[in-house]
Amino acid sequence: MKYSVMSNAAWMMSEKIVSVFGVIFVTSYVAKAFGPAVFGQMTFSVSLFSMVQTIAVFGTETILFKSISKSTAKGLRLMRVARSLRFVLLLVTAIPLLAWVWYAMPQNFIGFALASFVASVFVTQDTFSVYNNARLASRLNTLANATGLVLSFAISFFIAWQRLDPLWLTLSMISVTLIPYAIKRHHFYRQATDIAPPPAKRPAYLRYLLYAGLPLAISSIFIAVQVKTAQMFLAGIAPARDLGLFAAANTVAASWIFIPVALITSCFTEIFRARGEVALRLAARLHGYVMGVSLLMLFVVALFGEKIIIALYGHEYTQSGSLITLLSSATCFSAMGTVAYRYMVKEGGFNYLLGKITCLVAISLPLSWWLIHQHGILGAAWSVFLSELLSLTVMNYFFKNGVIQKIQISSLNYKTYK
Repeated sequence: MKYSVMSNAAWMMSEKIVSVFGVIFVTSYVAKAFGPAVFGQMTFSVSLFSMVQTIAVFGTETILFKSISKSTAKGLRLMRVARSLRFVLLLVTAIPLLAWVWYAMPQNFIGFALASFVASVFVTQDTFSVYNNARLASRLNTLANATGLVLSFAISFFIAWQRLDPLWLTLSMISVTLIPYAIKRHHFYRQATDIAPPPAKRPAYLRYLLYAGLPLAISSIFIAVQVKTAQMFLAGIAPARDLGLFAAANTVAASWIFIPVALITSCFTEIFRARGEVALRLAARLHGYVMGVSLLMLFVVALFGEKIIIALYGHEYTQSGSLITLLSSATCFSAMGTVAYRYMVKEGGFNYLLGKITCLVAISLPLSWWLIHQHGILGAAWSVFLSELLSLTVMNYFFKNGVIQKIQISSLNYKTYK
């Protein structure tokens, strides 16, 4: 693996280490201070608007990354158009959701939802992160995001320490996206020029984003629905306390996924440029690295997960410990599935991804509903596990004569790493 790729991945990982530090020492402290009910309300609001963000981004993250990796000039023009498209989509989707929250949910939900909306504005307008990642300059993203995280965690800790009204946590929710956006935007305009496409060609760029982005957007929306299904059904069936227990387990179980994601993002800059057998071999090698890291982290979580939950969140969250190994296994499948997802994008498999996710949601929604009705939060964990397993395996194997299966099998062959 090239030094530039490893260095870029290392910078991406270092940012997430700050995030994990915050989860361990701050988020858990906040959860202890305010209890599972408030913690569940906050995480549920964030989950709602994470789906809004997914719709607003409209699959453009992957399109921009691929475009910038091949041609910086074209990528910059697409970035300009993508920001306008994202803002319109954000307003169209967020306003009805905010209206529903306003009329249907308690006061805390409303406050957290408004904060999540404001945070979403900065997330969706931040195309600068993709630009930096595609140019293997993730160091800039790391410094900006770490600054926002540290400030956000400091605010959260102070609010919990002083036992202030939990609605003050909305300041933390906003600052974690506002600060990084402001820093990255400032740095981008100091180093690069924001190239707008000529007015006559702007509709062509928009059509390209809509044409290439629609299958990815729908796929991403379905993925978000699939991942959040357990929380949605728990919100409708179980008390807010169960939401908090599930959120605590899921937070710790997925806390290490930044390691394989950093490797994937950095390596795919080279894979997007490669062709034929070379690309397949690079993808197989990457899949093997991701699998190795994921299994190692699963082993650690299986041994110490329940103790970690109790140490971080307190004995009130003891029930979360029974979910953590199952949810961490699902995280393993999700990490490895990301390699397959990006390879399909490279090969133009937009329509296949759309069909795959449609089928997966059609299976996972009723499955999740039944499991949660029968087994509560344990059923929620099983629903996530089974959905991620199907997504990684069977649902991928019909793409281009089983090329994803070939990648996964090749990753087990030592010759792939020579």
